[in-house]
Amino acid sequence: MVTSDSPKIIVLGIDGLEYNLVEEWRLKNIMQKTYCKLDLSDYKVIVTTPIWGSMLTGKIDEEIMRIWVKRSEIMGGEKTVKQKWWAKFGLFLPPSVNLWLWVNVFEKFIGGDPFGRTANYILEKKELTIFQFFKNSWTNGIPSYGKNTSTTIKRDLMKQAILKEKTPYRNHVIQNYKDDKAQLFSVLEKPEIDFVFWYTSLLDDLGHIDMGRPVALMMKHYLDINEVVGRVKETRPDSIIYVISDHGMKPSKGILGTHSNHAFFSSNSGETIEKPFQLYNLISKHKSG
Repeated sequence: MVTSDSPKIIVLGIDGLEYNLVEEWRLKNIMQKTYCKLDLSDYKVIVTTPIWGSMLTGKIDEEIMRIWVKRSEIMGGEKTVKQKWWAKFGLFLPPSVNLWLWVNVFEKFIGGDPFGRTANYILEKKELTIFQFFKNSWTNGIPSYGKNTSTTIKRDLMKQAILKEKTPYRNHVIQNYKDDKAQLFSVLEKPEIDFVFWYTSLLDDLGHIDMGRPVALMMKHYLDINEVVGRVKETRPDSIIYVISDHGMKPSKGILGTHSNHAFFSSNSGETIEKPFQLYNLISKHKSG
């Protein structure tokens, strides 16, 4: 157990954490003292990078959002975005053909891989973030702030997974998660750190290929996240801890999963928010002296 005289805020960012599953499985550590479902209606598309970016800055970047709107117009999946008429033919094509068209035609049409283009936009634009409120902050990287959730190796393994060979992709995702966990518990042993924003894409990454299976197959990963939150509480019992997601995950066609239209938030302090970007103002109230 480590204690510190300085105020300590820990944000556990769990990409793809589904509110309904946390509630159904009664994951007490994740639920904390207070938990709630977050409204995503202010976001034109429900996608990772701009939502996490809004948490860090307190605002939705419309320029970045337009990149993702263009992507959704081609790929579909967003009820708020009208898909191009010619893109609807993809519904009738086999996955291998769809994949080839996206990588070789459509992605180039919108200017390249949107994950790579927007992975660091907050730093590139020199935006003020929640990190300014603290003297010694730490993060393992957040989408929009140094974290690319679609690296070359991950994209290649995802292509294999779409074409039915999922084991290498799962192994890669789980190893990344283990590495991220190790970083988290290492930094929690440093009393000089007064703000931690930890991020994992585990539930989103696996949810995209496994949420269409019996949902209980995702349970072990939720239980692991639940155990992580419990360990954080034991390690830093005097910290204010927030658990937040950018969206949840729900079954889609086949064995695939897609983003649900709500996110998750909990606190051990009893505080709540209604929308992801409100995390910025909530954290600003606890800034270091």
